[in-house]
Amino acid sequence: MKLVSVFLFYFCSSVFAQNISSTIKYLALGDSYTIGASVSESERWPNQLMDSLVELGFSIEKKDIVATSGWTTTNLLSAMNGENLEKKYTLISILIGVNNFFQSKPINLFKNELVEIIDSALVLANQDTNALFMVTIPDYGYTPFGSSQTSSISQNTDLYNGIKDSVAKVFGIPLYNITDISRGGLNDPSLVASDGLHPSGKQYGLWVDLLLDKMGLTTSVEKPSVPLGLEYRLLSGQIVFKARRKGSLVLYKISGEQIMVSKLFPREVVRVPLIPGAYLVKFINEFGIENCVIIQP
Repeated sequence: MKLVSVFLFYFCSSVFAQNISSTIKYLALGDSYTIGASVSESERWPNQLMDSLVELGFSIEKKDIVATSGWTTTNLLSAMNGENLEKKYTLISILIGVNNFFQSKPINLFKNELVEIIDSALVLANQDTNALFMVTIPDYGYTPFGSSQTSSISQNTDLYNGIKDSVAKVFGIPLYNITDISRGGLNDPSLVASDGLHPSGKQYGLWVDLLLDKMGLTTSVEKPSVPLGLEYRLLSGQIVFKARRKGSLVLYKISGEQIMVSKLFPREVVRVPLIPGAYLVKFINEFGIENCVIIQP
């Protein structure tokens, strides 16, 4: 077991196992990306996240969203103070910042108010840092709306996400990176909502797949899949892999020996003979996001 743990960490060091209570009281804090501008209520990523957690056996006791299009950190802080929120949440997400640089607000203001938002969120979570997580700002430079300024928008996105990363490390809370997914928007128009600016429900679904994986809520062999792109089944002395998305499959023995590398297209199938011992499967999708799972035949 120790060997498995060390090996998994070596190849999947970005995975963060977030301990989520079986009964969830959820609060989503943010702006248009959280309220889901230009998508249906069911397609908002906080709603898709809760629906997925229910499918995984969690119970959702409460779900609140404090977010509106155009909000900066100042607006979100003001709303949090005015909502009279109770100190009872077991899971709180924070996605804020795009409007700070869109509206040319001082960058130090963003950093200082982000700290205040986290402090206030911790009060609402009874000081449980494990209840909090942040999400990076998506890159709207990869949408029809922002395509004429992709370079400058991407620079600001990276700058503000860098601040979020440093603040998250100070507080010891995870920051989940969905920005790479958003940068597929120009190559895949289905990732962008009808307004040409915000993510589509499909893109939000990819965010949720990533969040569940990074939280450590990977699917078991009984429900076989590697999040964000690959399914597998044990069948007649073989492991059968089927790609859900374009990407690269890398298969290792648990000892660390690489068995195979294969580039896959959607719906492509690869069969690998079973060998004694466990496998580690790594799948790198077209956005460069790595996901790992250990298979014990």
